[in-house]
Amino acid sequence: MKSIIFVVTLIIGFGLNCNASAQELNDSTRVTIVDHTTHLVDINSASIDELAKLPGVGQKKAQAIIDYRQTNGRFVDLDALQQVKGIGSRIAAKLEGKIRF
Repeated sequence: MKSIIFVVTLIIGFGLNCNASAQELNDSTRVTIVDHTTHLVDINSASIDELAKLPGVGQKKAQAIIDYRQTNGRFVDLDALQQVKGIGSRIAAKLEGKIRF
């Protein structure tokens, strides 16, 4: 009888131990979901506010982009965008992967 009680005590103790370990794991483990999809700004239809939020582009360059596309038509690639005054290769490199044409 003592051996049965001993075995039952061990089993219960082991179960409580596993439960406590599992709870510690749950308490210490945090899952972070990262959305890797990026919102691409369409350079040919974006508003001045949308353009101004792009890296290296403020209100003045955003207006220059809009003025240029109204005068010359759609941008087809980064090279065409670099025709806008104030948009050079460094800013174009910052915009790569953040805009679409």
